[in-house]
Amino acid sequence: MQKEEYEEWMSIYEDIAIAATLTYLEICQAVCKQDQALKVDDSNGDECVEENPPTNADMRQDLDILQRGVQHRSINFKKQTGYEQYIKEFLRNNCRQATINELFNS
Repeated sequence: MQKEEYEEWMSIYEDIAIAATLTYLEICQAVCKQDQALKVDDSNGDECVEENPPTNADMRQDLDILQRGVQHRSINFKKQTGYEQYIKEFLRNNCRQATINELFNS
C-alpha cells in the first residue's frame, strides 16, 4: 500500500465514530433523546401522545424468550465445562502414562 492510499484510508477511519470513545454521559443523553422521540407533539402543541406500555401478555412472552435463552446458555455452559474437565483428565492421564513409560523404558 502506498503512502497516499494509506493516508486516504486513515482519513476515512477518522470520520467513523468509535463506540469505545463514548462516555457514560453521552450514552445516557442518547438514550434520553430516544425516549423523548417516543413522545410526538400534537399539531395544537397542547398535549403529547405517548406510546402505550406493553401488555402483560407481551411481557410474559418476552420473559419466556429470555428464560429460554438463559437456559440454553446454561446448558451449553455445563457442556463446555464438562468437555474441559474431560480434556484436563485426559491430559493428566497421558502425563501419568508417559511417566510410567519412561520409568519402564529406562
